[in-house]
Amino acid sequence: MQDVNWFKKVIGPDLKNYQVKYKYFEEGDFGSLNQVEFNTEKQGGEIDFWSSGWLGVHLVDYIKGEELINVFLQPHQEKEKNNILKILQELLK
Repeated sequence: MQDVNWFKKVIGPDLKNYQVKYKYFEEGDFGSLNQVEFNTEKQGGEIDFWSSGWLGVHLVDYIKGEELINVFLQPHQEKEKNNILKILQELLK
């Protein structure tokens, strides 16, 4: 299962040109929330890792002014989570 620690190990090292912020919220709509925010002048977004297994991924191209990714996946959607995180990794390079 992907979580904020997975992000730090797998995606985090590739974000050398990004400003990265890690946030934690104890009580949210779907349990506690580990949020990772990442930005450059060209693109940015965030990933929401909910303790209940929900996953939110948002990525925006600031130059074109368009959303590249905007998904909110349920706990049982493991295949979709893996796919969207692979897409995110490619777009962040």
